[in-house]
Amino acid sequence: MITEQMVQPARSVERGEWPQAGDKFLVNEFIEAVQVRPNFHPIIDLFTGSVLGFEVLSRGIFPFETPSKMFEEARRLAATWDLEKACRVAALKKIATLPESFRSSQYFINVSPDVFTDPRFIERFTQDRLQEYGVDQRQIVIEITEKMTFSDYRHFEQLVSRYTAQGFKIALDDFGSGYSGLITLIASTPHYLKLDMAIVQDVHKYEYKQKLVKSVTSFASSANTRLIAEGVESFEDLETLVKYGVRYTQGFLFGKPKDEPYLLSDDMKKSITALVKKHDHTKVDLDEWIGSLVIRPMTIKKASMNCQQLGQVFKKTPHLDHTVVLDAEKIVGLITRQHFYYETGGAFGYPLYQKKPVETICKHHPLVVEDKNTITTLAKLAMDRFQDDLYDPVLVVDCEDKFIGTVTMKQVITKAVELEVRCAMSANPLTNLPGNEVIRHWIHDALLWPEYSIIYADLDNFKGYNDSYGFLMGDELLRLAARVLSQWRDSLPDARLGHIGGDDFVIVSRGMVTEKSLDAFCKMFDNEKLDLFKTRDIEQGFMEVTDRQGNPIKTPLVTMSLAVINSSNVWDDPHPALFSEVAASLKKKVKQMTNKTGQSGFMFEQRLHREETG
Repeated sequence: MITEQMVQPARSVERGEWPQAGDKFLVNEFIEAVQVRPNFHPIIDLFTGSVLGFEVLSRGIFPFETPSKMFEEARRLAATWDLEKACRVAALKKIATLPESFRSSQYFINVSPDVFTDPRFIERFTQDRLQEYGVDQRQIVIEITEKMTFSDYRHFEQLVSRYTAQGFKIALDDFGSGYSGLITLIASTPHYLKLDMAIVQDVHKYEYKQKLVKSVTSFASSANTRLIAEGVESFEDLETLVKYGVRYTQGFLFGKPKDEPYLLSDDMKKSITALVKKHDHTKVDLDEWIGSLVIRPMTIKKASMNCQQLGQVFKKTPHLDHTVVLDAEKIVGLITRQHFYYETGGAFGYPLYQKKPVETICKHHPLVVEDKNTITTLAKLAMDRFQDDLYDPVLVVDCEDKFIGTVTMKQVITKAVELEVRCAMSANPLTNLPGNEVIRHWIHDALLWPEYSIIYADLDNFKGYNDSYGFLMGDELLRLAARVLSQWRDSLPDARLGHIGGDDFVIVSRGMVTEKSLDAFCKMFDNEKLDLFKTRDIEQGFMEVTDRQGNPIKTPLVTMSLAVINSSNVWDDPHPALFSEVAASLKKKVKQMTNKTGQSGFMFEQRLHREETG
């Protein structure tokens, strides 16, 4: 309940009657008037659709309901330290009371540079102090704003090292908007780099911003720093970020800050998954599900074993590399042999931990993936981890988040290399699209789906184009065809595109392709192709080509013929060779139509194919 006495200082501020800085009693009154309360804003892992952690934002009551208002007044009163302390204490107290499902999340707590270097902060914000609140320092990310400069970067670097040695992580906030960004970056070597929202917002509209995002993403990856794009408010911006490899995002698109932590809605997860899949250019066409590699390791029931007992298990079982702590079939954490001896080593490690349950020292944020993921996706996720976790096993769960088993990095790397070689051998060198071997696998897979469409695409009059424009331009036309087909494929349900060879392409889609979609593609191709034709040929509607006898002939402009076969017109268990036979027959009919109209076109296979009996 807010009493009149509590509200009175705020009223004084409204009337401009707040006393000047220098009075500790008045500073305390100001802090009390603000009534700091923490809000939580999720940071999203786009690759998994999960929440990486939460930035803890501070809010107050009127007239200090926003951070800018409360900190503006705090600076006037020389009370920045006091207000930030109140925000940190409120955040830690709240985190300590959260439900078990959120207790192991990471929490980003904002700290300004002048406070971060303040001796009082250095003395009080420690591992021991956090334990008094019941908070593990490994949950805390110190988020340093870059909107103020540092006077002594050497001292700042030493402080960063001190905190990381205790188990804290460091994030550099507002990168790209503050003072001496690169110098701060070098001094802090942060675990997380938060790209300022001024760069992120409307990134889909500005090429220069896109180039900057691409460069920073590449740098972050090489520096083993996780890049977080702040201020995402539209799917257009999100798609651009995904396109350039950004994995972590934060913004109102996913929800506004709330007084309790929260996860993404199922609809938002589906939208993110579809978007990431659309721009995932990794060659996963001959890929395998990770379920084929999963091995069930030794597991420990939560609260059933202490560290001394686990030490004896590791000693008696030399081949045991890791174990997983479970609560029923839900993952509590991972303990590797190396991590166990690191935590319990030293003069005080073993006496400190020997009687404590093993979950006290386990890694609470291991990489966890669903068994539906592919090997190459898993390899990408695994290699994106921090250096200390890079070679830890990956934990695998089912669709209900129940633990299935683990996959070691040796398994991942070995299988990923094998798949990469297989894909490279199959890929078409001109378009880099998968070739015949991969396409055969797709068709076999499609036969297991309830619904599917197989689309054979063929360029008409391609030889005439080569003869008239030359083979180099012919290669450009093939690349254009591949690009337009790729763009269209992204709009189809779970579709894959391959290049058979020459001017023939195949799309295999998990679902029924509509006439409206096919018509849109034909118009798109006919419009895009014009960039590769001379104005004269476009105006007259044909190319002038010389035949084998040296006679000039008029050849129509290149079009594309699409032969469409779907699951409603074949028997229950067809041989894959059926599709190429039916498509060859159907393409002849489509070509007759496109030659007459001069426009790209399509036909559905209407004949009903059934297995003959008798």
